[in-house]
Amino acid sequence: MVSGPVFALDVGTRKVAGLVLSSSPRGYHIQAAVIREHQQRAMLDGQIHDIPQVALAIEAVKERLEKKLHIKLKEAAVAAAGRALKTQRAVAEQEILPAQEINGQAVLALEAAAVQEAEKLLLGNSERQPAYHCVGYSVINYSLDGHPIGNLVGQRGQRIAAEVIATFLPRVVVDSLVASLQRAGLTMASLTLEPIAASAVAVPAAMRGLNLALVDVGAGTSDIAITGQGTISGYAMVPAAGDEITEALAAALLLDFNNAEKVKRQLLTSDLITFTDIVGQKRTLPVGEVIEALKPAVTELARQIATQIILLNGRAPQAVLLVGGGSLTPGLTGALAGQLEISPERVAVRGREVLSGINGAKNLQGPQAITPIGIAITAMQQEGLGLARVIVNGRPVHFLAGHQMTVTQALLAAGIPARLLYGRPGKGMGVEINGRLTFLRGQPGQPGTILVNNSPAAMDTAVQPGDDIKVIPGRDGADARGTIKDLVPELAPKTITLNGRQVSVEPLITMNDNQVNYDTTVEDQARITYEPLETVGQILARLGESQEGPLLLNGQPVRPEAPIKDGDNLVTGSRATGQVRTIILNGRPATLRVTAADVLFTDVFNYLDFPATPPSGRKKLVMEVNGQPAEFTTPLAEGDRVTLRWDP
Repeated sequence: MVSGPVFALDVGTRKVAGLVLSSSPRGYHIQAAVIREHQQRAMLDGQIHDIPQVALAIEAVKERLEKKLHIKLKEAAVAAAGRALKTQRAVAEQEILPAQEINGQAVLALEAAAVQEAEKLLLGNSERQPAYHCVGYSVINYSLDGHPIGNLVGQRGQRIAAEVIATFLPRVVVDSLVASLQRAGLTMASLTLEPIAASAVAVPAAMRGLNLALVDVGAGTSDIAITGQGTISGYAMVPAAGDEITEALAAALLLDFNNAEKVKRQLLTSDLITFTDIVGQKRTLPVGEVIEALKPAVTELARQIATQIILLNGRAPQAVLLVGGGSLTPGLTGALAGQLEISPERVAVRGREVLSGINGAKNLQGPQAITPIGIAITAMQQEGLGLARVIVNGRPVHFLAGHQMTVTQALLAAGIPARLLYGRPGKGMGVEINGRLTFLRGQPGQPGTILVNNSPAAMDTAVQPGDDIKVIPGRDGADARGTIKDLVPELAPKTITLNGRQVSVEPLITMNDNQVNYDTTVEDQARITYEPLETVGQILARLGESQEGPLLLNGQPVRPEAPIKDGDNLVTGSRATGQVRTIILNGRPATLRVTAADVLFTDVFNYLDFPATPPSGRKKLVMEVNGQPAEFTTPLAEGDRVTLRWDP
């Protein structure tokens, strides 16, 4: 809590109210209060349109307070109209590496990206629209790989997402307030929102368990705050308030706006109203007659307020509390109760008289005192927002923040995309290999660096006004790339004997139906096929040979699924049925069954246990067919007499 006195200003459409508040053992003491009306219509619907005129009113209030209290006022707590708030839902997604554990910094960056996406949605396609101050956000949900999850920290996956609802205040609202204060010789000590300030005193925490609607009926608009379950759950605005009643009165009585405003204020204090209309006629009317003439306008204002309450709350609240000068409009409480279909006793005007623990400044009374007192108390309790100035990458940046300011808030205000701090993984590739989908992942991104006053920092590092923040973006990872060799196992060529001739079989690899080799670069979404050359059938298919009929591998019958290795002998089709010869081998009958077209002398060695090297003392190999010398390639006929021996 602030120990010294607080200067609070309620800059309204019709008037500026200023007060100096201090704390005491018995509560709060208003040392002095001053109210000054705008000399011209310098504000419309709560927005400053004429900064010099508003500054004159602020300066007049400031000088009168300084004179009363013999002090110098240098800074002021102010409030922005709640109707200026914009809310937007948005989602941000981020790809991550599956092996990377998600930490708190990554989640903060994801949330910041979602807030920035919400601001983009507010801006639409127009670059001329004003930027916004983010005054707060709430995470609606997180998701991991498309599935809702309560907490991302410590998880692993491939894609994370966060959905937020963010609340923004247009910079023009804050800038116009700051500019008006500066012209009056003041700086902005803190900023709150008018419905928050009003709620701080009109709806204390003990009452927020009830479902209540607080309506601040001003001159230009009516701001609405809904409470329930211990908190303020929503805000809304109706672009109609006391000025609509004044304009209706001007039309009914033929008055200009300023005189109609004076007549309206007399409705609460007089029985007869005397005025001179625009044609110069002096008239005197009973108050009751004037109030009756205003009923259609009052009913319409009540209808608009009730409609927004129902839209925001979903139903009629338990009670409605009215504050602001416009709440004194005759007949408004009853009309609003009728529109909401609740008991008239449940719609009441809240003035300073119902506040406890606040004394001093008897000139600040009634429902119009609620908001300025609330602004002061909010500032004293340090619940408002301050306008901080920091340097981000060499550029001055102003942003609204509470007493705890972080790097995240500064980056949001500077418009630096949070994703820049986390280099994206490179794009992956999906390819189909022999009908199965395979992914190649990109390289991981390199994280960026945050420095606060040249010291390493993180997203949640606290910052102070004037700090120098540097952001060095992360680097995106390289996109996935690779060659056929990275995806297809090494397929060595095979050399076999096929049907008596030696053949070399090369592996066939295709990408998108084109033959490629191991050094070919892989394309995204490519279709890759290859033949392993591991079985008899695969070899025959590669050579374009038929797999039908008998197959002999190294003399043994096999099926196409049989494995084959380098150097094997393969016989197919009719050749695999073989040739049969009956011969007389060394005086004894022998039957030879071979797979070649011709039976040769060399085939004899497959049918007897004949030493490949000469026995001791013998060195001459004798080979004869029918008593004649023979060679290994000598053909054998049916009944031939064959001699095979080693001689000395």
